[in-house]
Amino acid sequence: MLEVRNLCKTYRPKRGVPVKAIDRISLSLPETGMVFLLGKSGSGKSTLLNLLGGLDRYDSGDILVGGMSTGAFRQVHFDSYRNTYVGFIFQEYNLLDEFTVGANIALAIELQGRRAEDAEINEILREVDLVGYGNRRTNELSGGQKQRVAIARALVKKPKIIMADEPSGALDENTGRAVFETLKKLSAERLVVVVSHDREFAETYGDRIIELADGRVIDDRVVEELEETEVATALTYTEEGVEIPADYQLTEEDRLAINEYLRARQGGKLTVKGTAGARRFVPAQNTEKTEAEPKSSVGNTSPDKGFHLIKSRLPLRSAFRIGASALGYKKVRLVFTILLSVVAFILFGLSDTIASYDHVRTATNSIMDTEVRYASFAKTVKNYDYYNSGYNMTEAELAEVREKTGLPLVAVYNTQRNLSFSMQYNTESEGIKDLGLQLRATRFTNFAEITEDSMRQMGYDLVAGRIPDGSKDEIAISDYIYETFRLGGYAPFGTSDYTEIKTEADMLGKTLSLGGTEYEIVGVYDTHFDFDRYAILREDMSELPTADTLTYFIMMSEYNYEIEYGFASVAYTGEGFLEHYMEKNPHRPSFRGDIWFGGKGLEESDVVMDVWVDTVIPYSEELPENAVFFEEGKTTLQKGEIVVPLTAVNVWDYKGEHGYTTEEIIEYIRANPEINLQGWSEDNELFNISYRIVGYIEFPEGEWTEADQRDANLLYCADEDFGFLTNDHGLYAYAVAPMPTTRADVEKLVELSITTDKDYRFELQNGVCYELSMVSELLAVLGDVFLWIGIGFAVFAALLFSNFIATSVAYKKQEIGILRAIGSRSNDVFRIFFSEAFIIALISFAISAVGTGLIAALINAGLRESTGLLITILGFGIRQIALILAISVGVAFLASFLPVRRIAAKRPIDAIRDR
Repeated sequence: MLEVRNLCKTYRPKRGVPVKAIDRISLSLPETGMVFLLGKSGSGKSTLLNLLGGLDRYDSGDILVGGMSTGAFRQVHFDSYRNTYVGFIFQEYNLLDEFTVGANIALAIELQGRRAEDAEINEILREVDLVGYGNRRTNELSGGQKQRVAIARALVKKPKIIMADEPSGALDENTGRAVFETLKKLSAERLVVVVSHDREFAETYGDRIIELADGRVIDDRVVEELEETEVATALTYTEEGVEIPADYQLTEEDRLAINEYLRARQGGKLTVKGTAGARRFVPAQNTEKTEAEPKSSVGNTSPDKGFHLIKSRLPLRSAFRIGASALGYKKVRLVFTILLSVVAFILFGLSDTIASYDHVRTATNSIMDTEVRYASFAKTVKNYDYYNSGYNMTEAELAEVREKTGLPLVAVYNTQRNLSFSMQYNTESEGIKDLGLQLRATRFTNFAEITEDSMRQMGYDLVAGRIPDGSKDEIAISDYIYETFRLGGYAPFGTSDYTEIKTEADMLGKTLSLGGTEYEIVGVYDTHFDFDRYAILREDMSELPTADTLTYFIMMSEYNYEIEYGFASVAYTGEGFLEHYMEKNPHRPSFRGDIWFGGKGLEESDVVMDVWVDTVIPYSEELPENAVFFEEGKTTLQKGEIVVPLTAVNVWDYKGEHGYTTEEIIEYIRANPEINLQGWSEDNELFNISYRIVGYIEFPEGEWTEADQRDANLLYCADEDFGFLTNDHGLYAYAVAPMPTTRADVEKLVELSITTDKDYRFELQNGVCYELSMVSELLAVLGDVFLWIGIGFAVFAALLFSNFIATSVAYKKQEIGILRAIGSRSNDVFRIFFSEAFIIALISFAISAVGTGLIAALINAGLRESTGLLITILGFGIRQIALILAISVGVAFLASFLPVRRIAAKRPIDAIRDR
């Protein structure tokens, strides 16, 4: 079926030396049977599979399919080849998550131009033992079930060739064995080519084993079945028991046979034959066929008998479904982009309102009107003319805020970890679905030590249990967290055995796995979280009336800030917990974001060295065992000396003539230890300070531990340099107190949050302040030049629109690769994103048209009332509606053209691997 002649493939990276992945390979593969491609990583086996399947292009040589040369194939022909002849099975399954099991399989049928019938889908599910799973979501399946869906998707096309890349790589041994059993059955009627690292599976199931190294075939063997008389029985089974020879090593087959023997003893006599040695492999003979001239064709029909390519055509409904799913990925960005487009049409009449804007007054009124219940302060630091967030607060700074505000602040500790618990409730329950994706709790933001007094001052009541013991792994939760478990049930981590939660007391004694530690819930607090206030977030924004879209956006911003900076999403702990927690999880300050390590510069050397780190540790605190000093006997760091992880060092040849190995990087550092610390001073001038690399941190090859991943970008320095290299010595992400009830006190807090005589300040963090901060700078500069700013907004909206589509393309890059792998063409990719663009264009048009007409009417009415004019200054009619429609649709399609064109031109394997 497949023949390879002198096949070559070389990868040429932008930096580094070319790598010859396939080096003059010639093979002939049969029409049926199971062929394994073995070899170490980098041997070329996956590359060869990708070339055989048309996922990648070879440089020279030829691949013959049924005697037909693919040398003249363009990408469209390889797409049709995969759609017609090849079924792919990947290690990572590569299923489409927004589709059900049945829809994933149906898509492969539809790409062949056939109608997907339920009977055919159910039949293929029966063949892979997944009857009844057609309506399941893929994220509900186990790894083995996902792989069987991938097999069904490949098999339903009735391909002559099945190609499997590490099909058991992500599975346990028993599940992997079941997958290979399935593939073995399929190989009786078609060719199955498998890439694997597992020689045992290859020798057990393979009909032929081809081993590669450095892009060449180093061994090619076919199976030879032995006669029964040749089979050696290692174990002897008698009525009295099983006899095992001395020094015999039990195999997996022996274990299974013994278990079967023990079961059979209860029901009668059992005769067991040994299986060891029933197969052996001998050198393959006459596997290369180069004597015949290949036939050539690039049309749908080949002159070779039976060779016919089916052009794919993605159904429009599937294209719309995939395209529409991307809209939910960046909802805020989508809404923001559309709103900016609307603003571009109506901004010209708002100059007087913009000019009279007062931030403190507006913020105070907004907070009072919105009834914000908490005052949350976070540290921001001034860089040039802007205050940037993301800085922790120290104990001294916490005391400073308490003194200035007079509020009983509770500090929230920054754990620097993901405290998610979303795997411990049923996301598919009706209650959770009704609650909506936005309102369900998925994680704790951080930890906070509480006391009875602090919770009473916040106005929060303990409704179940007790206050946590700070010396133990205990927490209390809020009513906001409790509500999610009430609606979704509770399951211990790693299980799906959900328990119904009816009252707050039902959560007591339950454990949540947070950052790798099990915490027992001992209390539940009523924080008066107002779910009704955010009721609109339960709705699908795309189905809301146009007038409610802005409300949705505003409420989502307010809600996000309440979750990120409020007290409802915090895990409450007892006094002393922080000390207990940090014994196991030491706090590591971050590297300053406004400085960086760089080499001598291109003007002095063609070779440049950079160091990129995000965390700093003083030497006196700790040094890992895998630290290596260049100077023998050195044990301490002096001022100006650093130890860096090799993973953070980048040595590169500016001319692109040399790629550096790890060993060469070490030698380069040894010979050139000096590196410049560069940054910008307060006077906005570039400075350079010389540092010396005196050692490095090694990391093991292969799979890393959690500690390895944590330390991969961690720099060690002398104690004297620690303060300068870090900008984040604090432990607290933010601090929370009850919001004052009087207007004067609220105004005092707002003024405090925006005024300071230092390079940092403590800003109020809530939805109201966030929204005002987004528009205040814009409003401050629009007074006299609103016309030009309006034009600028229109351009900016177009750029955001383009960026949104580009983000969607990047987000769906792997899915596009999957579609290409199962046979879809570049035209199908265009159809997906043009469908998405059309949906966005209609939303943009509807909001813009309604918004422009409404604002024009209000301005006209206001002018009549204030000036007595009887004429309509702003005329809004059919022409404006047509113009808005043309701009919306035109910008959407033009903005999507370039990113879609790039992804459509990619080879499928590059899209799948996100290259």
